[in-house]
Amino acid sequence: MKKKFITPVSIVAFLDVIACGFGAIVLLVLILPVGEHEAKGDSEVYQKIGAMRNQVQSLSSGNSLLELDFVSMRAALSVLATSQDSDSRNEGAADTSIGLLKKELLSVSAAADSLELELKQKLLYTGVESQGPPSRSYGIPVDSDYLVFVIDTSGSMKKIWPRVISKVSEILRNYPRLKGFQILSDQGEFLYAGKQNWLQADKRSFDAVQAKLLNWNAYSNSSPVEGIRVAIERLYRPGLKIGLFVAGDDYTGNDFDVFLAEIESIRAKAGASAQLRIHALGFFNEAFSQYPERFGRLMQILTFDHGGAFLYIGNQTPQQLTISRGRPTPARD
Repeated sequence: MKKKFITPVSIVAFLDVIACGFGAIVLLVLILPVGEHEAKGDSEVYQKIGAMRNQVQSLSSGNSLLELDFVSMRAALSVLATSQDSDSRNEGAADTSIGLLKKELLSVSAAADSLELELKQKLLYTGVESQGPPSRSYGIPVDSDYLVFVIDTSGSMKKIWPRVISKVSEILRNYPRLKGFQILSDQGEFLYAGKQNWLQADKRSFDAVQAKLLNWNAYSNSSPVEGIRVAIERLYRPGLKIGLFVAGDDYTGNDFDVFLAEIESIRAKAGASAQLRIHALGFFNEAFSQYPERFGRLMQILTFDHGGAFLYIGNQTPQQLTISRGRPTPARD
């Protein structure tokens, strides 16, 4: 709200009175017969005129001072009025800026609401629910109903064979909703030569398989291509959800591209809609395996291409934890 400044009326009235009095005195001076009194030597008249002149000079001086004060006051009032106008203009500019910002905020909010609505419509159209950013899951997917193990039975694997049997048995006994399973060598030889269909997934079968594996001696060249081929050709049927585990510690081949192309060709025969995952178990066996790093790199690519997971099974006796560049290095386990 603007403040109103009122000029004091008393100052103006006082100046009017002084001016009128000054005018009356001057008129008296002009009317009085000064010449005659001088001729007669009337000293009393001269004294009165001198006193009046002194009063006029005094009043003139006072009038000048009052006029200066009045001018000063007017100047002060002008400064105040100018300051008030400047504040009013600044206040008006601020109000204008605030109004523009409010309009811009409303516009941005409306655009955001429009984009959100459009996004929801697209998600609804594509059948995808909006549940925030996609999450990252780790571990082995357990959505398969049937499992196949293609195991490297070479001499190096026999050196750690109890550990291999333990991990296979652990997966079988803990896999949820398992309907059937089968075990083959990397060359496609079935554990049970006379049972080349799905084995029943129950404790009795698990115990029997664990005992059978203890004395299993099958030929191996440390390349699981043939075992994967036999498993898919003999066991896969449309509609089955199969998880295939490749277990090994070494890969003696030299060409990854040829290996991956062969697996892709075998996988393609099952059809594009086949629900088939390929996982891998890599066993630490540094003392006996020749090319463990080849197996690890190859299985990482293979499992990634076929929706599976690669698990590295470390040594039973982990080494002491060491620190490198300020970061903890996990021991082999």
